[in-house]
Amino acid sequence: MRALIVLLFATVLSAQGLPDPSALSKAPTTSWPTYNGDYSGRRFSPLKQINTANVHQLSLAWIHRANTGGAPSAGFFGGTRISATPIQINGVLYFSAPDHVWAVDARTGREIWHHTWQSKGGIHIGNRGLAAYHNWLYFETPDCHLVALNMKDGKERWRKQICDLDKFYFASMSPLVIRNHVVTGISGDDLDAPGYIESHDPETGDLQWRTYTVPMKAGDPGVDSWPSLEAAQHGGGMTW
Repeated sequence: MRALIVLLFATVLSAQGLPDPSALSKAPTTSWPTYNGDYSGRRFSPLKQINTANVHQLSLAWIHRANTGGAPSAGFFGGTRISATPIQINGVLYFSAPDHVWAVDARTGREIWHHTWQSKGGIHIGNRGLAAYHNWLYFETPDCHLVALNMKDGKERWRKQICDLDKFYFASMSPLVIRNHVVTGISGDDLDAPGYIESHDPETGDLQWRTYTVPMKAGDPGVDSWPSLEAAQHGGGMTW
C-alpha cells in the first residue's frame, strides 16, 4: 500500500541546529522541530515571504511516494494514510504513518531512510507525528509502544511498552519533548478505560511518571464533579 505526501514550496528553509527548550518557546523561523512548531500550540509561522499577495504563485516542487513496502496496515480506513505533521530539522523532513517513519530531503524529496515497525496489532487509525531530542526521534505505535530512533539513519535505539493492547488501548499521538521528558498520550476504547499521559526519559525510555486524565482516587481534582468515584474511574478522557 502506498501513501503520498505532496509539498508546495517557494523556498525551503535551512535549520540551525536541533531543537532545545529555549528554541521551542519562540515562534519557529528556521525549522519546524515539533508537531505544533513551538510550545504555544498555535501552529503559526511568523515568516512573511509567502503572503496573500503571492500565494497563487506557488508551484509543485516535488512529490515523494511513501511506499510502506507491503500489505496495508489493518485499520478503520482499510489502508495506510499520512495524518502526521512533518517536522523539519536541518533541511530534513521527518514524518510518519502507523508503523512507519520516513526521513526525506526537504529540498529534493529524496528518501534518506524508512523505518518499519513490526506491529502486533492495535487500532491503526492514524499517527500524528514525531518528537525530536538532540539526535533522536520518538514515535508511538498502534500496539502500545514508544520507540526511539537515531535521527541519522532511522535505526531503533529502544522501545518501551506504554499501554496494554489486551485492554484495547492504542497510541497515535505525536510525543512532546519538554526538557528531559518525552510526554506521550494514550487512548483506550472510548467506552470504559481511562485515558492517561506518561513521561519517559529521552535517553533510556524509563518511565518518569504517569497521570490519568480523569479522577482515579478520592481527593483527585474534579472528583466531586462525578456522580461517584467509580463513575470517574471509567470516564474516558482519551488523548488522541
